Amino acid sequence: MRKTLQGAAACLLAALVLIGGCGQQPVAVVNGQKIAKAEFMNRLKKAAGPQVLTDLILRALVEDAFARSGLQLSDQEVQKRLQEVQAEFPSPEAFNEWLTARAITLEDLQKELAFQIKLEQLRGKDIKYTEADLKKFFEQNRRFFDKPERVVVSQIVVSGKQEADKIYQDLQRPGANFAAMARQYSIDAMFRQFGGRLPEMPTDRLMPPEVQAAVRRMQVGQVSQPIKVGESYYIVKLENRKPAEKAVFEKMRAEVERQFRLQNAKPVEVLLKELADQASVQVLDPELAEVQKQFLPKTKLPAFGGEGAQQGQQQGRQGQQPGRQGQRPGQQPPTGAGAGTGGSPAGQADTR
Repeated sequence: MRKTLQGAAACLLAALVLIGGCGQQPVAVVNGQKIAKAEFMNRLKKAAGPQVLTDLILRALVEDAFARSGLQLSDQEVQKRLQEVQAEFPSPEAFNEWLTARAITLEDLQKELAFQIKLEQLRGKDIKYTEADLKKFFEQNRRFFDKPERVVVSQIVVSGKQEADKIYQDLQRPGANFAAMARQYSIDAMFRQFGGRLPEMPTDRLMPPEVQAAVRRMQVGQVSQPIKVGESYYIVKLENRKPAEKAVFEKMRAEVERQFRLQNAKPVEVLLKELADQASVQVLDPELAEVQKQFLPKTKLPAFGGEGAQQGQQQGRQGQQPGRQGQRPGQQPPTGAGAGTGGSPAGQADTR
């Protein structure tokens, strides 16, 4: 999920930059020479303009299709998805820094999440299934819904044994603050600023393996002795441990339904092509005229007049297969059995 969000954030940022105002206000000064915003925007438009405009058009098509579909999106759904994203970070501060590093606001992210939910709903709006289908899918994919043992750890990483031993001894003193010492001594640039605290994760995903093995033997609140990993030394504190949980269908039904729909949904590329084929799009900027080629009106053959038209109709009737009219190539009827084969439910591996 993190990669998906990063890609969406980058695209959103590019769009915001492109539609920003232009002028002579400098964006940088090099040895006293100003680089004007107009020059920057012109270069950016030539380099990324077609890609960003295409993205904006496709997003507009999705928004329009959702508005006409009768589907609904609640604020609760967006907030729930936002909470899932925030849970991937070790602290609220880490989440806010992630937003700042990508120059997007919380409101920008909420809009992006709302868009992703709308896209999911459009992809799955024609899926038909029963409660029995969901239960069968749940049983076939139970291992992906079960929650393994999860831990929260903090770590201090240093390069020398002597320094590691000294830090460990200091941590044995009453009132020693592990987070403060992590900020002061740890060479782990990713988590040092958060007091060495890592996000909650399954124990079997904790790396490196030497640290995972030590954590399995530790009690909550315990601090490990220095652990040698390659040329570095880790000192780890077990902040919390949650036991494994067997999933119960009744409690997990909403997530099971979501994963079932994602597994059986129309591919994004297919949906976007269908929307583009039916759309009326005019690109008015001559510098971005190449984008228009992706949204040209589709030419239809005449249904009357001439021998050629009659022959075309006869060939079309001969080429049809009974009982398959209107079905997309390769489309399979969504069933619990079909959804349950071939690995994790869509997205499940990234969020559990």
